[in-house]
Amino acid sequence: MIRRRFRSKFPLLLVLLLMGLAGAGYVIGLSWWQSRQNAFYEFDDLLIPRLIDLTIVSWLLYFGGAIGSFLNVVAWRMPRGDSISGRSKCPRCDNVLLARDNVPVLGWLSLAGRCRFCSLPISARYPIVEAAVGFSLTAIGITQLYSLALPYQSLHWHGGPLWAPQVDQRVIAILTYHTVALSTCWAMALIRVDGVSLPKSLVVFSLVVTAVPMIAFPVLMVTPWQLVRPDHWTAGGLYFDALLRVIAAWVAAALFARVLAKSLCPAADLKLDPLGVDTTRLIDLVMLLSVPAVLIGWQSMPAVVLMSAVIAVAIGPLLRRLPINDGPKGSIKHRDAFCRFAFAVPIALTIHLVVWRHLQAATYWPSEGSRPMVIVFAAMLTLTIPLWLRDPTRAVLGQPDVEEQDIEETESSNP
Repeated sequence: MIRRRFRSKFPLLLVLLLMGLAGAGYVIGLSWWQSRQNAFYEFDDLLIPRLIDLTIVSWLLYFGGAIGSFLNVVAWRMPRGDSISGRSKCPRCDNVLLARDNVPVLGWLSLAGRCRFCSLPISARYPIVEAAVGFSLTAIGITQLYSLALPYQSLHWHGGPLWAPQVDQRVIAILTYHTVALSTCWAMALIRVDGVSLPKSLVVFSLVVTAVPMIAFPVLMVTPWQLVRPDHWTAGGLYFDALLRVIAAWVAAALFARVLAKSLCPAADLKLDPLGVDTTRLIDLVMLLSVPAVLIGWQSMPAVVLMSAVIAVAIGPLLRRLPINDGPKGSIKHRDAFCRFAFAVPIALTIHLVVWRHLQAATYWPSEGSRPMVIVFAAMLTLTIPLWLRDPTRAVLGQPDVEEQDIEETESSNP
């Protein structure tokens, strides 16, 4: 019995050990190395700053993982029309999970992937999503709190051994805005990765949570909406510019979605088939792309779309192993190019937000700081995406897609 219990707890103990070693290695190892490299600081002087770093990272990981746990609930309940409020439950026996079992990633490991009450397996999808969202939000949190990511940020990061987070109201506001918007993008991706249409309530929420704060507080723009940044430009107080920024972003999202529709939803037709499956997919694609378009601006959207397409191809083999939720009628049994692209969008958005300042300074990256021809060239490259991001079964225009075929099979098997 003791041996069996140890074997079930071994993954949790191993993860806790690795986390402890990584934290101790960072604090002690980096403090020692920095004290050797700089004669002005002693080893003891650098322990507190490194402990502050470790505390911030630990808190961000837990907070991001908790959001990922909530998004698992959203992806499970919203497509079924269930309320997303209330405690987490086992999807099989419907028992409410204990508080200690609901700790992101670690709770799943402590149970060895099985429910405490019914002993049935709990999908590995839950800790995978919690870890992915946790690392994503932690990355943007660290880079923005330590003044590494935002373009045109006035705070100065000295980069010395005593580096510390430099926080003001602007940084907190932008980080909160980006966290909520990126979490919404993850929620949309997790629902679409199962081939389920986005709920209307989530679509409305995404439009409101990205557009309204930016229009009300233009400082959230970070970068201007113009093709070329005006001299001495600052975002504060530019309410009309913020409105134009949102409108331009929505237009860009619709245009790039239409380009991708040639391979992801070729039978989409808003006029002749407004209620069709492919038309629904096209609308969902527009909504999904509108989140990064508003956050980073229309100028960088060609690069983000290209990055998402490349990531979609790269993660294809890994994504096939991610368990699929048993969704409502019509959900897919395997993941096509649209599902892979949807999952890649929040990943690409995270990468852009993390290295935004460096990309803004690069002449080859589309932005308001680059030459107009760079944006045009990147936009033209997006026209090639339908040639290499596609599914053979959807190559013929108008052929029923996987979702539609699954609906027909389900209807034929259920009298």
